[in-house]
Amino acid sequence: MKFLDLIGANIKVLSYTDKSIQGITGKVIYETQKFLVIKKENGREIMVYKPNGVFLLSLQGKSYNIPGDKLLGKPWKRSKKIR
Repeated sequence: MKFLDLIGANIKVLSYTDKSIQGITGKVIYETQKFLVIKKENGREIMVYKPNGVFLLSLQGKSYNIPGDKLLGKPWKRSKKIR
């Protein structure tokens, strides 16, 4: 399993330190080394700090439950953390 590019993946925030973000669903439209930008179903965009959450990512017909700290870093380096 390799997550080289999360852009376009469907995402659900399963748990998060800020309970108001927990449960949000949408699509990843951009990412940095430490943040995901999620476009929610209502069209609003939010920036989420990766290490503070656990995410359910759906990509290429499969779903993955991933702790945010495993998503830190540059995408091409991140694949080594997730194996």
